Amino acid sequence: MKSNRVRRRGWWLASLLLIVLVAAACAPDATQLIISPQLGEQLAAREAGNIVVAAVPTEAPRLADLTAEEIVAGLPDDVAAALAVADPANGAQISLARGCVGCHALDPNMVMTGPTWYHMGDTAVSRVRGESPALYLYHSIVEPNRYVVPNYPNNIMPANYGEQLSVQELADIIAYLLEQHETGGG
Repeated sequence: MKSNRVRRRGWWLASLLLIVLVAAACAPDATQLIISPQLGEQLAAREAGNIVVAAVPTEAPRLADLTAEEIVAGLPDDVAAALAVADPANGAQISLARGCVGCHALDPNMVMTGPTWYHMGDTAVSRVRGESPALYLYHSIVEPNRYVVPNYPNNIMPANYGEQLSVQELADIIAYLLEQHETGGG
C-alpha cells in the first residue's frame, strides 16, 4: 500500500514538473518581432544587419485628439444639428429621469448591468471601428443591440428610446456622455 502511495506521489510530482517545463518553454520571447504594420521593414532591417527595436503599442485615440467634424461624423443631420446646441446638463437630468443611471455608473469601479460611463467620450472614440464617437453613442441609445460591449448582456437596454426621446433630448444625452472624458466632465 505504502509503495503505491509513494509511486502515485512520484507520478504526480513528475507530471507537475513536466507541466512546469512545458509552460516555461511556451513563455514568449520579448526579443522576437511581432506581427505589426512595421514587420516587413523590421525583417528587412534585421536581414541588413541593423538592430531592430520591438514595436511599441500605440495609444488609443482620445476625444481631445479629434476635430469637431470627426466627433459627429455620420450622425443623422437632425441629430447633428441638435448636438450643435445640446445641453449636457439636461442630458444628465434626462439620464437620471429615464433610469439610465440604474444600469450605468460614472464610477469605473462600480460594476453594473451596463457598461461604465467613466471616460465614455474617450471610450466611444474607438469602441466601434469606423464610427465616430457621437454616432456610436447614438446607435447605443436608439439601437442598443447593434453593438453590445463584451461581457455585458444584450437585450437588456430598452430598444425604444429612439421613439421615446425627442431629437434634442437624444442630443443632450450624447453631449453629456461626450463630456465624460479625461480632460473634462469625468
